[in-house]
Amino acid sequence: MIIEGPLKIEVIDNDQGSRELHLDFTDEFRSMNQAQQSEAFHEFILYLKGEIGVLEDKDPNRKGMLMIAQISEQLLPHIEANEIPLEETVVVNLEVDNPFGNITQI
Repeated sequence: MIIEGPLKIEVIDNDQGSRELHLDFTDEFRSMNQAQQSEAFHEFILYLKGEIGVLEDKDPNRKGMLMIAQISEQLLPHIEANEIPLEETVVVNLEVDNPFGNITQI
């Protein structure tokens, strides 16, 4: 899955057997002024939603794109308020599906 936009996205398998999503803002995005960043990020979310809309429910890329869209929607107000240091990596811990379902979560 290739997502074009203001974020460089990387999935990292860490030593504890879980996964992390690392989000870095592109140099191009960081060089924009705050109003341009807000507009570009909003357009990015609209782009994601459009791409998701054409994917079939069973397409494996759909789940990943939905996750990026949801995270981006959560980041947008902070970008608009200029509250995020764009030179830092945003790390999201991903919950790995349990092959045993909820049986171990009693």
